Parts: sequence; C-alpha cells; structure tokens
Amino acid sequence: MSASPLRQEFKETTVDVSVPQLRKNTAGFWKRHQGDPAAVTAVLIGLWTGAADTNVRMGIAMTLGPAAHTVPDAMEFLLGTVPEDDDWRVQEALAKGFDWLCAVRGWEKSQQVIEQWLQHQHHHVRRAAAEGPRVWTKRPYFADHPDDALELLGRLRADPSEYVRKSVGNSLSDISKTHPDLTLASLSEWSQEPEAAWVITRACRHLKDMRAEQTKRLLAAMKG
Repeated sequence: MSASPLRQEFKETTVDVSVPQLRKNTAGFWKRHQGDPAAVTAVLIGLWTGAADTNVRMGIAMTLGPAAHTVPDAMEFLLGTVPEDDDWRVQEALAKGFDWLCAVRGWEKSQQVIEQWLQHQHHHVRRAAAEGPRVWTKRPYFADHPDDALELLGRLRADPSEYVRKSVGNSLSDISKTHPDLTLASLSEWSQEPEAAWVITRACRHLKDMRAEQTKRLLAAMKG
C-alpha cells in the first residue's frame, strides 16, 4: 500500500474513538501492516507533524512501539520526539508503546532496552519504562523473576521527577500484592536513603495491610 492510503487508514483508525477502542484499532492496524514496519514508521512519523488530534498522536506513540523492534527510526522517534509532547495522554500512550515493544521483543530479551529507557535523560521516557509494564510480575519472565523487576524499578527510587517516582511507587505496590516479603526486603535495603523515602512510602500502601507490623517498623525507622 502506498503512503497516502496508509496515512488515511491510520487517521480513520484513530480519530474520535475511545482509548480502549484506540488500542484495539492500532493493534489491528499493526497486524495488517507489520510486514513492512519501515513503511509504517515513515508514514506515522510524517503524520505526526502538525497532527492536532490527540488520538492520532496517541495512536502513533503506541504503534511505533512494535515497529521500534526492527526500525531504528521508530526507536529514535519514540525517544526523541514523543517525550516532548505536552499532552499527558500521549505520554500514557508512550508507556503503552514501550510495553508493546517489549512484548514483541520478548520480555527476557528486552533487558537491555528496559535499562536504556530507565536511564534515559528525559523523565517521560523513564516514566514510560516504569509505567508501561505494569503489572510487572504479570509479564513473562518477570512473573518468574520478580527480584529482577524490583531491582530494575529500584534504580529509579530516587529519581528527581515526582512523575517518575509515582509510577515507580505504584509499580512496586503492584508487586507487593503477590510478593510482599520480597518487596519488603527491597524497601528495607533502601530505607536509609532519604531520597528513596517518597517511593518507599508509596510502595507500602498494600503492605500496611498485608505485613502491618513489618511495614510499621520500616516506616518508623525512616523517620528516625
């Protein structure tokens, strides 16, 4: 398919639909055209310029995720252009695109790209890496290696951006539901770091009920 019909098809796929429908539609679009990811990337990058419709930009941020597995231009766009968008909904879509990228690559094989995003200079990229895989321990590989998920998330426990720390704390709280003792052990290791206190407190939301005494001692120790 030439660029113009592909461009029109994508616009029709994304404009004036709900977010759940947008996800469904972009998945269908990718399934139809994944045989030529370079062409998809070129069309979507071209469509982004001047795209006033938020849904279109959200759809692009999502769909470039799987394309970035094999197309460097897609990865470059996700890391360089999408994070500069001021609309928070587009940043939510970036997180979804990252999740989709890792699913296509395979989660065990995605360690390097996860680390790359977690240490990126832009806070929107770091936040996408922490938020996109939620719930981390429901993802293949991390379901069997929750300690690896905790270690990766822990790298952002003192992130300068509250936006990032919020996603980190929420993701840790998710993990605590099924791995309370393992999560408590990680939080305890970080408890002497004042910069980590905000994330630790947020991560303890479920632990306050599941491991009440241990969590109480942990939070009290942080207060000195």
